[in-house]
Amino acid sequence: MGNRRVTPLLFSIVIPTHNRAGTLRRSLSHLLRLEGMERCEAIVVNDGSTDDTAAVLEEARQAAPEIVRALTVENGGPARARNHGVEAARGERILFLDDDVFPRRGMLESHARMLDAGYRGSQGLLLWPRELAGSPLIRYIDSRGSQFAFDRVEDTRRMDFRYVYTGNFAVVRAELERAGGFDEELFNRKAGFSAFEDTVLGYRLQRNGAALALNKEAVADHTHEMTEEEYLRRERNVGYGIGLLNRKYPEIARELGLARKHFLAAPQMRLLRLVNGLPALRRAAGYSLGMRLRHREAFYRGFLQFQREDAGGDR
Repeated sequence: MGNRRVTPLLFSIVIPTHNRAGTLRRSLSHLLRLEGMERCEAIVVNDGSTDDTAAVLEEARQAAPEIVRALTVENGGPARARNHGVEAARGERILFLDDDVFPRRGMLESHARMLDAGYRGSQGLLLWPRELAGSPLIRYIDSRGSQFAFDRVEDTRRMDFRYVYTGNFAVVRAELERAGGFDEELFNRKAGFSAFEDTVLGYRLQRNGAALALNKEAVADHTHEMTEEEYLRRERNVGYGIGLLNRKYPEIARELGLARKHFLAAPQMRLLRLVNGLPALRRAAGYSLGMRLRHREAFYRGFLQFQREDAGGDR
């Protein structure tokens, strides 16, 4: 008995969550039915939720005590939650999933095969489920590549860091730790929003020589329903995040072509605000162009907000 070999974990799955109890319940129920989960642990990090998340996690833990582990931390954003999950992980391979991501069959094995082949990071596909994919808003988002841009990856076996999305990303733990994990300072505490922590991690991994691949067989559905108002709020936060990225990681901003986003930002925002104040003009422009005008105004609002706060030392 004392010499019994312990089978290594296929993955330590790390899932940050904040105030999405209903979605999390469905996500965990789905995840626990996935083939291969008996060889994994699922570490769900409750990022200071104030809803029923704790009760949902207790239900899941009781249903699968050998698989589900729950951690609770003070709200500090997804980067901090993921770092805590990695610290608690027992496996040598980490699979990051978001709480609104539903893996399709074979995803775990596909990620494992990619890492077995020598890649240090395996980026899985994130797709909109059928009931969401056909909406005008989602079609617009996909046309801009402002959520996921997997169709822009030219060589799946040499994926660039800019396409790392930790909603469905498997990585060798040693490489993750060598890269320093996630930058927790990219969390905008006032807005409760974080941007570019995935990109910064991908940059560090690539700079360290880690081979990254786009794994088109590791597929998951991204079930996040989004309204136009939510999308515009998100884009305002992205604008704020680009301001922070420019200041903290200018080399990454240059690689992404974002270093000159400040150029004429104020007059562009004023012009967009004027145009968007004319609903008849936006309707005449059609849905895509009308949304583009509102999207750009929201972005510049966030970018200029960061500049004001940064100049005043108020962050």
